[in-house]
Amino acid sequence: MIPITSPKMLGKALRQYRLKQGLTQSQAGGKFNIPQKTVSNIESGLPGVRLASIFKYMSALGLEMQLDYRNKNNRNDGIW
Repeated sequence: MIPITSPKMLGKALRQYRLKQGLTQSQAGGKFNIPQKTVSNIESGLPGVRLASIFKYMSALGLEMQLDYRNKNNRNDGIW
């Protein structure tokens, strides 16, 4: 599991999963009618992206979100 504590970290992780599947941004977004520009914004970690768009994109990649308590040693990592 990849610890994610910021929009940029989430975007980077989603990009890695997309590339592992051999998909372009357009192909991945097209599964759920997500425009390529929105996929680009998500993968760039732009904080203004709608949460619903992020969840749709995760579904297109076959991913789900799980929450866990933050490691005490990493409390300040990725604070934005």
